[in-house]
Amino acid sequence: MQFDELDGNQRKQLINTQQVHEAWLMAHFDRRHVGGMHWKTSATGRQYLYRTAKSASQKSLGPRSDKTEDIMRGHQQRLAELDDRLQNLTAKLEQNSLINKAYRLARVPLPTAKVLRRLKETPRIDNRLIVVGTNALYAYEAATGVQFPGEMTATEDLDLLWDARKQLALLLPEENVQGVFALLKSVDRSYERTMKYRAQNRDGFIVDIIRPELTDETTRPSPRISDDDGELEPSPIEGLQWLVNAPRFGETAIAEDGYPVHIATVDPRAFALHKLWLSHRPDRNPLKRHRDLAQAKAVADVAVRWLNLDFHHKDLSALPASLLAGLAQIQGKGA
Repeated sequence: MQFDELDGNQRKQLINTQQVHEAWLMAHFDRRHVGGMHWKTSATGRQYLYRTAKSASQKSLGPRSDKTEDIMRGHQQRLAELDDRLQNLTAKLEQNSLINKAYRLARVPLPTAKVLRRLKETPRIDNRLIVVGTNALYAYEAATGVQFPGEMTATEDLDLLWDARKQLALLLPEENVQGVFALLKSVDRSYERTMKYRAQNRDGFIVDIIRPELTDETTRPSPRISDDDGELEPSPIEGLQWLVNAPRFGETAIAEDGYPVHIATVDPRAFALHKLWLSHRPDRNPLKRHRDLAQAKAVADVAVRWLNLDFHHKDLSALPASLLAGLAQIQGKGA
């Protein structure tokens, strides 16, 4: 298959943006978790130093003294350093965004990027949601420096696979964490729940939350993500257990606005095998089956030729042998 390969300048720019984004994320989360400090005067008139956590809880560090004043000065210096670093890195990301668009690196649909960026702000949810479907191709592009044909990446939806093996405890007493639907509303207020597992905005962009089908859906209660009113309920789908068990894959790609977005997805070999399996399902939409097979072949080619991955490696041992049965159908030269 023919791909558009990035030239030297494009590759250099992509790598630079990825590095700046990684540094920005580190500084951003450091700034969020550093907490606050303030002096508080007691009823007796004595001042005490208090640390304020993200959850708004406060802890006394002791009465005002040389020691606690040193702690306060160190804290203020740390905040100033982080704020300065964030300001500089934000300016670099802004500069890079213009270059990224000029270099035709801006690929990820903006609605997808906005959702993934917001989810990144809530690791308790983000760590258990995996991008599957067409949007995963942008992660493979960013990792290899090749671009898939436009007709293969065009999409108006985002599929997020929830790892149902771990029950989420989102609403903890020490931290009020929103559910997925509330997070979507914070990204775009026009999102409405059109099905139990689906939200759609006014522009028609769809976000589906899906999960592996349980062995017995009739006797086991449907897993819930959170207790928020109107929360999305992951839809059970056959075959997704293979993707949950597959190795993870993640990369920072560039969205249509020129800014980076991290995409956490599945190993490209697992993606290709799953798409191949979908392409043979008789209940699959014929139009989708054709695209499934095209994506399977393209991603398999990328996995072998650019990522040097082996479809017979032991890290895919959790996948059923039946998935590998049709491997020859999607193997390219050298696979």
